[in-house]
Amino acid sequence: MRLTRPERVTIAHVCDDWAPNYFHSPIHGGTDAAIRYIADHHLDALAAKYGRPRIWDAVTAHLDAHPDTLTAPRTTRTERDHRQAARNARADAYLSAALHHHKTAEPYETLALIDRAELASPTYKDYDRYRRAVHGNLPPLTPTDLTGTGLRHRVTLPLAYPHPGPPVRYHGSAARRWVYPGHRVIDGNWPAAIPEHCTATDDELMQWTPGGTVHVCTGCGLDYT
Repeated sequence: MRLTRPERVTIAHVCDDWAPNYFHSPIHGGTDAAIRYIADHHLDALAAKYGRPRIWDAVTAHLDAHPDTLTAPRTTRTERDHRQAARNARADAYLSAALHHHKTAEPYETLALIDRAELASPTYKDYDRYRRAVHGNLPPLTPTDLTGTGLRHRVTLPLAYPHPGPPVRYHGSAARRWVYPGHRVIDGNWPAAIPEHCTATDDELMQWTPGGTVHVCTGCGLDYT
């Protein structure tokens, strides 16, 4: 089981807030100390879910990819509180926008904004509670099971400009064929960056069969399964 994107963001935030303090500690400091204290004392929920070794590895990987985090100045409690307040404020802004779309019966725009709120401050709210409220009005599409196919759905940052954009609303730049809400895009180097820009026809579908069958548009990667 892979860590989710919000879980990886949580690890990044904890590393930003605490790694310099442990790294610069005059007693038992250094990289190993930062990894140990962060994984064991600040990520209890993730360690319980995935096991301590997995979270140690995740923290190590993040710090290896962002070495400047360790050597940054130590943080004070006031600084950490201000950082968290700023993250929470960004999440609140996205949730307020989500509520607007929810009231105007635009569920997939609502879900996209809830996703953004969770990425801004993953531990701030029970975001699944908001999602359940949206799903109560519109049952979500169950994504295709890609296990054993070697494929994966694109990990998107909803509403990012200019791509990948919000959830798929239609397929094809000319025909604008209706797409049932919730369909996702298979990761790949497709001619069109998003389904809304696609120029492929209905005949231009590829089929993969390792471990199952997946139909995908070869113009943009839209999962038609």
